[in-house]
Amino acid sequence: MAVKSTNKSNRKGQISRKKSGRVLVAVTAGSTTNAGKVSAVSSKRMAVGVLRKKLKLKQAEFARLVPVSQRSLATLESGTPPTQAVARRLTELQRLMEALLEIIHEESLGTWLQIPNEAFDGLKPIEVIDRGESDRLWEMIYNLRSGNPV
Repeated sequence: MAVKSTNKSNRKGQISRKKSGRVLVAVTAGSTTNAGKVSAVSSKRMAVGVLRKKLKLKQAEFARLVPVSQRSLATLESGTPPTQAVARRLTELQRLMEALLEIIHEESLGTWLQIPNEAFDGLKPIEVIDRGESDRLWEMIYNLRSGNPV
């Protein structure tokens, strides 16, 4: 099936959309409301690589968390917009990382994720996330924030 593109232009730039509504070409800052949406999408795209590097994970490890193939992750890091499901998972990982950074120094976070932890029955925190049990990390964060370490 051929994808029909429609173009909408404004004073500051041009937006190109697929029939599905996904933005293909970013516009310059300062243009209409759509440009604000494009800028937000662009910053989220760049955040994929930044998030992976802050977590100090290799592409293969991070791809398992998202979950996407390593090739898809490389595509996302190069600027391809994520699907809605992948964007949701990236947002969840971003929120978890920000919460962990409140209690763990940034330079230690990647190492902490890779070390088996008795609080998680000897699993590495990265394995807990990979299993879909990030609620266990959120519980730990809650307890530490409230001053009730268990």
